Amino acid sequence: MLRRNCFPALLLLIVSSVCVSSPAQKTAEIPPGTSIKVRMIDRLDSGKSQSGDTFHGTLEQPIVVDGKDIYPKGADVTGRVEEVKPSGRLSEPGELGLVVATIASGNRASSVESERLAIKGQSHAKSNAGKIGGGAALGALIGAVAGGGKGAAIGAGVGGAAGTGAAAATGKREAVVESEAVLTFVTAQASTVSSGAGANSPPPPPPPAGENQPRADDPAPAAPRQKEAANDQPEGESNNASNLFTARDRRVIRNCVAEHTSDLPPGITEREELPPGNERQIRAGGTLPPELQKRVQALPLACEKELPELPGDLERVLYSGRVLLINDQSNRIVDLFYLDETR
Repeated sequence: MLRRNCFPALLLLIVSSVCVSSPAQKTAEIPPGTSIKVRMIDRLDSGKSQSGDTFHGTLEQPIVVDGKDIYPKGADVTGRVEEVKPSGRLSEPGELGLVVATIASGNRASSVESERLAIKGQSHAKSNAGKIGGGAALGALIGAVAGGGKGAAIGAGVGGAAGTGAAAATGKREAVVESEAVLTFVTAQASTVSSGAGANSPPPPPPPAGENQPRADDPAPAAPRQKEAANDQPEGESNNASNLFTARDRRVIRNCVAEHTSDLPPGITEREELPPGNERQIRAGGTLPPELQKRVQALPLACEKELPELPGDLERVLYSGRVLLINDQSNRIVDLFYLDETR
């Protein structure tokens, strides 16, 4: 009788152990009302942005919960433009409604629901009043010189019309968020922090019930193809997927290289057109051609000090306006981006 009662408890213990050792544990939670300071990478403009656009940034300050750093400064942030109102003539400034969508760093990631942050363009009602009023006063002065009181009334009307035209010609006042601007968002709901394999890419929401559901006799879907930079990794090389350039890495390198251009060989930061054969090789997953291996330039030491440390077989280098992450044993290009890109 004792053995029979112990069996369910033993089974429950085994199941609990399996659950605890799951590779994607729920490790922490960001509570509602948490401030998230984001340094923008992309530039937003209510005259050009569209509702649904994605923007990128990095954490300006770590997110700390109960005295523990949940996400460090520099963690990758993606957000969404939820509302766009282009500027109107004379009185209506442009407006942007922004929210944070995800935060990721290393093997941690969170889907975030923040309160909408409204960014408004400078109102030009006061400015236009000055232009219109000033035009009317000038018209009255001209009219008075021309013919007295009646002329003053006529001149005021003409001058006011001219002032209105000047105000309209001034253009629209769009809501603009410049790259490197720091915005503060506030979480609206608790956000769970997931860790483990695949945490950098939060899963998409499930489809509505009954929609696109596989049938029992459907063949199993093919495994998704991973990013080319992580494919066909030669045996013995570092696990490169965690060393790819992050949004923060790109921003730091662009800013740092711009500050140290005078310390670099002339033309190394300018993108030039490569011969077709080399162009096909200079890509993630390609191999740096032998004739170019002596022409690459190591990233300035001052820039390296601002970036995460790499495994011993990887190196960041510059070549023809490109920043390459290469394996210096095989000369394989793990990742790359262009200095003149916007993100």
